[in-house]
Amino acid sequence: MRKIDEIIIHCTATTPNWWEGRSTEEKVREVRDWHLKRGFNDVGYHWLIDRDGTVVAGRPEEKTGAHVKGHNTGTIGISLFGGHGSSADDQFSEHFTWAQEEALRNLIQQIEQRHNIRKISGHNEYSTKACPGFRVGPFIHGKKEPAPRTSVTQSKTMQASAVQVASGAGAAVTSLSMLDGNAQYIVLGFAGLIALMGVWIMRERLKKWAAGIK
Repeated sequence: MRKIDEIIIHCTATTPNWWEGRSTEEKVREVRDWHLKRGFNDVGYHWLIDRDGTVVAGRPEEKTGAHVKGHNTGTIGISLFGGHGSSADDQFSEHFTWAQEEALRNLIQQIEQRHNIRKISGHNEYSTKACPGFRVGPFIHGKKEPAPRTSVTQSKTMQASAVQVASGAGAAVTSLSMLDGNAQYIVLGFAGLIALMGVWIMRERLKKWAAGIK
């Protein structure tokens, strides 16, 4: 078994919906074909991680990869599907999924258990390329990114906004039932103002929700 002490992260530079509906194994075969056409004897990466977090083996770990010129000896190459149009200083979440983050961190831990890994780096540390589309060091040592929200109702601020709007409208209706004549028009105007304020609050908090701010 060859000595391995470094993991290098890559991306396939494919769009988020590239070969959507195809299996991860099919995608890996396609990447292998790309590399074979470039004169490699196999896919250059040792592991590939699909958008849904599926991990598929590429080149066997015991064989030297073909993923970073001059840095293949003693390294393992992991590639994430995606990253098309990325820059070296982008955030992981701009081009990859939460499932890929989970899978990548788990795979790194598994490799560390098999080998004496001393460094985890990105392709862009050895080349002027953007690959993998983020800075690996800050990503590895930084805080894990939160899972994406799948529903607006998961946001506490959105829930609070809805309660505020409902409470205001309820108060206006109660007041209206106790009045008549011109006073009702005044209350209706007040209720309309509350509704407009509620819509503005909901819009601002929806922006924060979309940004991942609770």
